[in-house]
Amino acid sequence: MIDNFLVHFQIIKKMNQKLILKHTIKKIKIIDANYVFIDGMSRCGKAGIAPVISSFNRVEHYKVRATYDRFLMVYESGDLSKQGFKYLFESDLLMDVWFSMMGRDVNNNLHDQTSILNSPKREEYIARANRRDSHNTFEEIIKEVKERNLIFPFVCDDFMTIGNFLNEISANFKFIIVMRHPIDLVFTWYRSGRGSRLGTDPRYTNPAFQINGFDNLHFSMLEHAEEFSKANPLEKCFLVIEKHMKEYLNSDLLHSKNSCLVPFENYYIETEKYIQKFENFLDTTRTEFTKEEMTNANVPRKKNNEIFSKKANMIFDNIDEKYISRLNNLCQRYESEISDVYKLSSIVKSPKGTFKGLDIETFSKISVGSEYHRGKRT
Repeated sequence: MIDNFLVHFQIIKKMNQKLILKHTIKKIKIIDANYVFIDGMSRCGKAGIAPVISSFNRVEHYKVRATYDRFLMVYESGDLSKQGFKYLFESDLLMDVWFSMMGRDVNNNLHDQTSILNSPKREEYIARANRRDSHNTFEEIIKEVKERNLIFPFVCDDFMTIGNFLNEISANFKFIIVMRHPIDLVFTWYRSGRGSRLGTDPRYTNPAFQINGFDNLHFSMLEHAEEFSKANPLEKCFLVIEKHMKEYLNSDLLHSKNSCLVPFENYYIETEKYIQKFENFLDTTRTEFTKEEMTNANVPRKKNNEIFSKKANMIFDNIDEKYISRLNNLCQRYESEISDVYKLSSIVKSPKGTFKGLDIETFSKISVGSEYHRGKRT
């Protein structure tokens, strides 16, 4: 009953928005450049791919744009109109390229992977900070970007959940879509606290929604508020992943000519194969720095079915039976449509209840989260 009410509430809310908006916002003209969005669900492995892409010829240092993700979340919730999303996205994209070429608004923290100080092209990026701004500088930047045929990579979350909408902004956008087995995603989401931090941790700035007495809702769970609120933190992770992965699997962009699909487990085993795919997809080539970035990202690596099995057993021991069935279905679809490097059928099963009641710290001991020193994975 409550879920039905929420569905109708969201529909009415979006209808009202469309009725109120009688004006239009003029389209922002973004800089004519090559844009590639390294997209995927949070924790899918994008950070292991982006530095390698940025080491290629003509490719700028990548940016992780959390603001784009938040624009999308607020748009998906119904709190931002379609044209409002377009304006914010286009204007920020314009400024990102402009400011990057001016040495403004760039990351200089030595230990961040995204810092220009950890880029093999850091000398050029540092020199840009001395660029004098004048009436002609913006036009000079546009000309330079065009003549050098530069490629600007951005790391984003969940862009595939809004379908072909981004093609309305530019039909030339390219997408490297990173996907990962549901078992790994649920495990890493829980290990990083994503099932409990939303709305409670000030460092986790994603919008937390409230509706009809339910609090700290993920934007994708507004129509399933009661179920999400009753779920334990591990189940919350599964519910969000289930919804978003289905949207990815159903997306027309997943296999389009403007997209390059990368199952992360395949990438870290067959890295050379995917480096070649990236070169062809972006019409560029690797450089002498590419090997170094691969080493920093710890690729290639070997398949580890023992760890995968342990992760699966830990998850299955700590979620409700109804979610076990749904997770199995999601895994089977992923394995048949995306990648079968890891399979449910290959899991070495532990006695039921072996891992019951384990906390985040115990999960972290099985597979440690990445830490960085001077931008390198340690």
